[in-house]
Amino acid sequence: MAILVDDAIWPWRGRRWAHLVSDVGIDELHAFAADLGLRRMGFQGDHYDVPAETRDRALAMGAEAVGGRELLGRLKAAGLRLAPGRRPGSWDEVGRWRRPGEVDGVPAALLEALDGVGTGVGDVEISAWRRGDEAALVVSAEVPIGFVPLVGVEHRLTDGGCLLELLAQR
Repeated sequence: MAILVDDAIWPWRGRRWAHLVSDVGIDELHAFAADLGLRRMGFQGDHYDVPAETRDRALAMGAEAVGGRELLGRLKAAGLRLAPGRRPGSWDEVGRWRRPGEVDGVPAALLEALDGVGTGVGDVEISAWRRGDEAALVVSAEVPIGFVPLVGVEHRLTDGGCLLELLAQR
């Protein structure tokens, strides 16, 4: 495994942030990020931004601490660094609903995946998001969400299973 994390020196929203990358492949990075409990929507095309406390957990899980220049050099050497124009922009919220049946204006694959959310989760809030050619639904519940995965739709459960992200290409 070659998960790298630089120093948490970047200030934002009152915290210090670091970059979490892989110099092997994006699939390895996503798997490690999932184990850390990171939201998939936090992926920035070639890295995840992580606050200092998450950096500490990543190190405890086996990530390698490196300086910023080494992180960037290894990311470039692996052919995984995206040029600024190829990095995804920010996510734009396009809707918010309280019931699955109310959701509209999102890709059919996401609606089909939403059907896989188990009943008995109580009140839910569903929000729809877009970023470039990506679309996402975020389902938030008060209790852990039961979910049946759907091929072609990436999913990630975080926050003790109470937050489900569904991602697909538009």
